[in-house]
Amino acid sequence: MAEYDTAIIGGGHNGLVCAFYLAKAGRKVVVLERRSVVGGAAVTEEFHPGFRNSLASYTVSLLNPKVLSDMRLKERGLRFKKRPVANFLPIDDKRYLKVGGGLERTQAAFSEFSQNDADRLPEYYRRIDAVADVLRQLAETRPPKISGGLSALLKLAWQVRDVLRADLEVQNDLYDLMTKSARSFLDGWFENEHVKAVFGFDAVVGNYASPDTPGSAYVLLHHVFGELDGEKGAWGHAVGGMGA
Repeated sequence: MAEYDTAIIGGGHNGLVCAFYLAKAGRKVVVLERRSVVGGAAVTEEFHPGFRNSLASYTVSLLNPKVLSDMRLKERGLRFKKRPVANFLPIDDKRYLKVGGGLERTQAAFSEFSQNDADRLPEYYRRIDAVADVLRQLAETRPPKISGGLSALLKLAWQVRDVLRADLEVQNDLYDLMTKSARSFLDGWFENEHVKAVFGFDAVVGNYASPDTPGSAYVLLHHVFGELDGEKGAWGHAVGGMGA
């Protein structure tokens, strides 16, 4: 019987990446998956004869650039197409609201419903991006053990130093994004219900929660937290589907 140092239960995208780094570090790893296909949420499968689709995760942004580089995914053929439009909100038979294609285009779309909201949009993006920039460095750090005592507390303080050093505006926005509902947060920025709705979608997609749920504002931050080909906040599609 083969012997292993580590067993990964579940061959989802996180499990596969974890197995890669453990194996790279010299450990003997086995990945156990009950399905006949690996990838977890990042899979492309035939749902009808001749038709394939990404059945769960459908866009790319939160694939860490370090993981992309370490696994040499682009060298192995992974390609992306950046998404030109973020969200599309049909309103009635003639009107719609489209977000994406650049700041000026989105502002022009917003101005059809509220000039005030169009004018506030650049500042909204700036404030959200500022919080994302502070938190992005935490994504690659390992949290200290709860039972680590004083040394663990000191390590935690070091890890969150950028948050502690941030100006009051960033700290307040971070607190609001982590605690407020999406509706409450967006109410503080915009006046038009259509504008708030097109952003509100980002707070509920994949979240299975109402935009009135406390903490749902965080998902607005989640959507600008990643990057694609060096462009912060950009999203795209994997050529060949997420299973690629």
